[in-house]
Amino acid sequence: MTALCYSFLYISIIFLWLPNKFKFPIWGIMFALSCLLGLMSNQIEYYAILLIMVITYALYYYEKKKGPLIGRMIAGIVILLLSYGLGAHVSPYFHNLKVLSNVYISSDGIPFTLYLNFDKTLVGLLILGLTHSLMVNRDEWMKMLKDSISRIVKLISILVFLALLAGEVYFDPKLPECLPIWIITNLLFVCIAEEGFFRGFIQKNLAVIFQSSTWGNWLAIVITSLIFGFAHYAGGIAYSIWGTIAGLGYGWIYQRSNQIEASILAHFSLNVIHFLFFTYPAIAKSV
Repeated sequence: MTALCYSFLYISIIFLWLPNKFKFPIWGIMFALSCLLGLMSNQIEYYAILLIMVITYALYYYEKKKGPLIGRMIAGIVILLLSYGLGAHVSPYFHNLKVLSNVYISSDGIPFTLYLNFDKTLVGLLILGLTHSLMVNRDEWMKMLKDSISRIVKLISILVFLALLAGEVYFDPKLPECLPIWIITNLLFVCIAEEGFFRGFIQKNLAVIFQSSTWGNWLAIVITSLIFGFAHYAGGIAYSIWGTIAGLGYGWIYQRSNQIEASILAHFSLNVIHFLFFTYPAIAKSV
């Protein structure tokens, strides 16, 4: 049941980008099945369903843009608080599955633990599924890649150079046995979840709020990046600073492309290069 729970959660995210000829969202059905299986396998509790219903309605109400302003403001606050809380794993109603425990990916790195985070993942899933028009055809993907690849390469080059200069990582090429589970989990449960919330909700709406300002887009990027960095504070001050710097790059790429897929690709590409070619997750002595 546990394996099926997370399998359907993976599938629900994938269905966000698949063509759908039906009038109902298939990703929503897959997610509902994942929740049911989560209840049956004790990965989530019944109160978790209530939280999911609240954030779903808040997103629907906020996005329809027809209700009174005060109502939409309240809905936005609810979305922010619940999303941040779920991403920080503060709710006791989710029991995320641990798949790696204190594994040494790099010999000189700190031990690495990996969870399949149901709570954090559902935030990105609901935000992207309910509030974004995602790319579903080849032409859209090719245009996004053509416009964004050079920016992604520049961002990764700058970050790698700065990290090496600061002594945060060493060159450490490797092919760990846990690569398959890390790849799929990092893409679907980390990058999509984080980009959906930080760029797809916070930055997107801040850009609207500051649209009358000359520097409105940059204000949205900077504020979102600071929040993104703070969200990584559990890893230490250095991790928070690097998160802020990376967030500036992801935000810039999202703002220039206006496609959440571009920032997801940038985030995932940097994570993969870090995992495969440099000390992961960080040098032990620097922590």
